[in-house]
This record gives sequence, structure tokens and C-alpha cells, in this order.
Amino acid sequence: MKKIGIIGGTFDPVHYGHLILAEQARVETMLDQVIFMPAKVQPFKLNIKCAGDEHRYAMLQAAIAGNPHFSVSRRELDSSSISYTINTLKGCKAELEENTELYFIIGTDAFLHLEKWYAAEDLLNEFSFVIGTRPGYKEQELKALIDRFRDQYGTKLFEIHNSEVEISSTDIKSRIRTGKSIKYLLPEGVEEYIYRNKLYSE
Repeated sequence: MKKIGIIGGTFDPVHYGHLILAEQARVETMLDQVIFMPAKVQPFKLNIKCAGDEHRYAMLQAAIAGNPHFSVSRRELDSSSISYTINTLKGCKAELEENTELYFIIGTDAFLHLEKWYAAEDLLNEFSFVIGTRPGYKEQELKALIDRFRDQYGTKLFEIHNSEVEISSTDIKSRIRTGKSIKYLLPEGVEEYIYRNKLYSE
């Protein structure tokens, strides 16, 4: 059985928090590959402006350079429709070999709101999840939800202990606008791309 992880988001910009979560999910869940899936239009961010599709794709390519287990998909970027996770995962599943299992990699906060997602029941019935957790962070709430999803939907759920890295794309963009350093918050290639293309400076 081949195991592939999917990690989605706007990645605006991608940073070490994203990469660490993806790598720890790969190692702890023994995934063969992790695919980064940048969203074109996220349902929860319809009115939020972000860097262009090609910029975000290029930054991801720079970020994963040197890791043979990581790749970037243009599936959502090349679609004109809203990026609903259920549609993305079903599309990916249809193109993969029969003996391949998909795992959606997700952080604790997003997982706790999963039932508000489009076609949440289908997601929980059909796909497996890898949840990045932090010791002491919403542990009881998370455990209760995991137990309920397992009982109610039979969902395969795997918890991984994500390193506590306090990095956010919002903070990185704020730092760029105010002239502060972003070094060591994201890969050097991504930092160079941002400054070369004058991203997030306004």
C-alpha cells in the first residue's frame, strides 16, 4: 500500500512551519510522498488578497528543493472553481493507483473546525487525516473530537507531535512591510524570491 500525504493552503508565503509539519507527518506516518496543494480560491479566504498563483507556486518549488519526498501540485491553481478539499482529494484519488491511500495533513485549529467545511461528512467517511498537535494545546477538545469522528464516521485519524514553531505567513508579511528581518523564518530560496519580486512590500 502506497501512502501519500496532501497538505493544502494558500502558502502566502510558505514557511518553515509548513515544511516541518509536512516532514514530521511524512516520517511519523511513514508516507511515501507529501504533495503541497496551493489553493487558488480558498472558501474561507474569498475576500483576502494574496500573492499571485505563479509566485506562490514558485516559492513552494524553491522551498522543497532538495527533498525528494516533497512535490507541488497545480491542481487547484489551474482550476477556476473554489478549492474545496473534498473535490481535490476525490480528483487526486481517481488519478492514483488502486493500492494508494491518501492522508490529508492538517493542523489542530483547522481540524477542530472541520465539520464546518464543505461536504465534511464525505471527507470524514472517505479519507484519512494526519493531525499536527502540540503538547498541552487544546488536548481535551481534540481528543474528544477524534474519538467522536472515529465512532461516528470510522475515520482513520493519526496524531503527530508537531514541533512548536511560532511562525505565521501574516507575521512574515507584516515584517516585510515594516522592514524587519524574515531570515530563518522561511527557506533562503523563498526569502530571495520574495525580495527579488518585491512581494508583500505594500
